[in-house]
Amino acid sequence: MNAQPYLSIVGWARNDGYTDDYISRANAALGFLVRQLNRHRIASELIIVEWNPPTDRPLMSELLTFPKGHSDVTVRFVTVDGRFHRGPRGWQASGMHGSNAANVGLRRARGKFLTSKAIDTFYSEELVRQIATAKLDEQAVYRCDRLDVHAKEGWMEQPDELLIEELAKNTVHRHDRIVQSNLWKIRDLHTNACGDFMLMSAKIWHAIRGFQKDPTVLCLDADSIALHAAAAHGAREVYWQGDRNILKILHGNTHSQRTATVWKGWQTFLDTYVFAKNRPELAIKLRIWLDYPRRRVRGMEDILAPSIERSFVAKAVRYAQNETSLVTNSPDWGLANENLPEKIVMRASWDTA
Repeated sequence: MNAQPYLSIVGWARNDGYTDDYISRANAALGFLVRQLNRHRIASELIIVEWNPPTDRPLMSELLTFPKGHSDVTVRFVTVDGRFHRGPRGWQASGMHGSNAANVGLRRARGKFLTSKAIDTFYSEELVRQIATAKLDEQAVYRCDRLDVHAKEGWMEQPDELLIEELAKNTVHRHDRIVQSNLWKIRDLHTNACGDFMLMSAKIWHAIRGFQKDPTVLCLDADSIALHAAAAHGAREVYWQGDRNILKILHGNTHSQRTATVWKGWQTFLDTYVFAKNRPELAIKLRIWLDYPRRRVRGMEDILAPSIERSFVAKAVRYAQNETSLVTNSPDWGLANENLPEKIVMRASWDTA
């Protein structure tokens, strides 16, 4: 394979019953994406990383189906067996490490521009039309909003021309731009749900070494840290608004619904006292230094993740000062030195062997 696509989209998957209808949801979303990219004639590839696949279940590459015939999209599956999953805190309780899986795909992507994507989300038609103009800047990072939507019964049977419109009618929440606190002294970037769409050149992705290495399987803040790292490396943020967005059908395992802060009594007392003394900047520094409030993810109660101030703000402050010496992953990020099994289930016309 020696041709270069314009766009690489990287997803990750594991046949572990993440939701009751996970396979059918993923099949609907991925099939829609391939047809969408074909409609807009985008020379592209879809890379799905099968992370730590259960040994007693079929691979996702054996279960998912894709449109037949001429295509502008190559679909590649990369399999990462369980030995690469062992080690991070929580690996026995959760079979997925989203950041590590995404990095495997990003490192092997051939596109001029790359983005990660949950495999059961949808791109709006306007978003794909914007990409299809082929006017992306290699020194930019492109962001858009995510819409959380409810899906009515039978949504998978909707024709393509109606599906996105119908889903958008049932929007529950729009993850639009949140102004960053002045107390944090960081760049004001659109970090809200940025892991769902953060499109930038392969050059920038490689400069920042993908998503940070996380010693746990929680992967909190990895997407926001990557966005700030890209800005430190010279990428200007371009915020696509209006109808250019991502749509996510809500389910019980949506990440933001499972994360909560954990306070101890002395932390609450100290935080309240310092703010009452009108020392908010000191309060932020104390949260970084003493690492509170920690965070807990439902289903992974044995792991306490660092505070957002320790995990994210401390790094973003340094990136705001363009400290590109702050590196959050190793030179072999994405298991670059490993020869991982790969399966191509659809080859595009641009993709010459």
